[in-house]
Amino acid sequence: MDTVRLPVARPSPPPIETTLQFWHPGRFGVQYAPAPFRAELQALHPELDITWHPTRERWLVWYKRPRIKLGWLLLLVVEDSAQRYVPLDARLFAAIYEQSGFKWGNGKQYWARVESEAQRERDIQRADRTQEIEDVGSDRWDHTKIQISMCGHSNGSKFVNHHAGD
Repeated sequence: MDTVRLPVARPSPPPIETTLQFWHPGRFGVQYAPAPFRAELQALHPELDITWHPTRERWLVWYKRPRIKLGWLLLLVVEDSAQRYVPLDARLFAAIYEQSGFKWGNGKQYWARVESEAQRERDIQRADRTQEIEDVGSDRWDHTKIQISMCGHSNGSKFVNHHAGD
């Protein structure tokens, strides 16, 4: 019996122009943001720049890092959480500030913030657990109290101290 051999179809990689890193500021022919916006961005930090990605139709914010192979680090793609187009405005500066080290002042203040958030989350979890234990255990606790009638609410026994069941 003869076997038929077919070549395995391998998908070709997407064109290099579709990748985000292709459109860095050091590339010839790249389109930059309008000059007034770039000037405002570089006033925020002189090593920031912004380019247009023609395939994805999004703005790309870059940070100049000489130790990186291309010399540019992609900070963010300017789009909303649903990956829709967002125009260049003050929201972009807020997003860049959220990622910057200037927000926290120094590493010690950043770490203090991380620890305080972790402590707050632990406290919330502990409070939720305590509340759940009290909700589940309160019926059991009420059932163990001394009762004369053995069913329903009772005033207790006259032979027991007044604080015995509480």
